[in-house]
Amino acid sequence: MLAEDSMFPIRSEKNVMRAKAMVFALGALAASACVPDWARQGDSPEILLMTGINNGAPLDSDVRISSGTVCPDFVSLRVENHQKNPLNTDASFRADIVIERYGVRYFRSDGRNTEGVDVPYAISGNVAQEVQAGSSATLSLEVVRRQAKLEPPLKNLIDFGGGQVVTMFAEVTIHARSTVNQTTNAATARLQIDFADFADTLTACPAAQ
Repeated sequence: MLAEDSMFPIRSEKNVMRAKAMVFALGALAASACVPDWARQGDSPEILLMTGINNGAPLDSDVRISSGTVCPDFVSLRVENHQKNPLNTDASFRADIVIERYGVRYFRSDGRNTEGVDVPYAISGNVAQEVQAGSSATLSLEVVRRQAKLEPPLKNLIDFGGGQVVTMFAEVTIHARSTVNQTTNAATARLQIDFADFADTLTACPAAQ
């Protein structure tokens, strides 16, 4: 045996293939760790974004207007449709998406989040709003239903004349599909809501935004 053979043993082909497989697996793992959640959600090449809710302002929610009527609360949502791959310039109807459903859950910053006691029960519903490829749209969404104001904890605010205010946060999540029936990522935004029995002169519920 030559001296150089003992110093540098020859690797078998099997070991080389195993090493290459290990490098490939590590590379794939590192790459997947850098992919954001929205890129992994759904099988649609489009991204659903929620870029505005109630124009960025908190919502004052009156649990009962002066006539004694209980009204729902609506807010405007601004949504956008973009391509995951910026090199994809498809602007046909196949790249359009339709928002189909939504959900709202409520929570408080003090950690008291028991539904029906500290916060209203979570709600969900259906909606139909098209967002064309590469564009934005605005839709009106019901974030507080009448039922919530007829149940604790919101009904407990009635007759305080605005003297007691409870601040909560609504987490709004929307879901959509493309026109070729591919699922997009879910988009979420949060809204601050100040609940009280505000003093007002309203005799009818305000129109939805």
